[in-house]
Amino acid sequence: MPIFTSRACQEIARFQREELYSGEFIRIARAYQCGGPRFQLTVDDVMTGLDRIVPISQAAAGPSLAESDESITVVIDEVCLHLLEGVTVDFLETGFTFADAPSAVC
Repeated sequence: MPIFTSRACQEIARFQREELYSGEFIRIARAYQCGGPRFQLTVDDVMTGLDRIVPISQAAAGPSLAESDESITVVIDEVCLHLLEGVTVDFLETGFTFADAPSAVC
């Protein structure tokens, strides 16, 4: 399971609340950009049989969400989920980062 920092949780919660249309969800997927990050966050609206819904800690997303009934989740396919084992997902000014994950190979 990936580890989400509080900054990542807060941004995912904000994005889920403010940016997604009905039926859409946030997916963590492989990125195939040569030498770039190995993973990326995307918006999707179709789930497959290999997808797993991964809950994100509401407490880490901030006090207002910890008290609400809103569930914060991302979707990750099984293969990608195994690759994300122990990877820390963080959010910086430049976007989401995946610490301890090797770059995508060329």
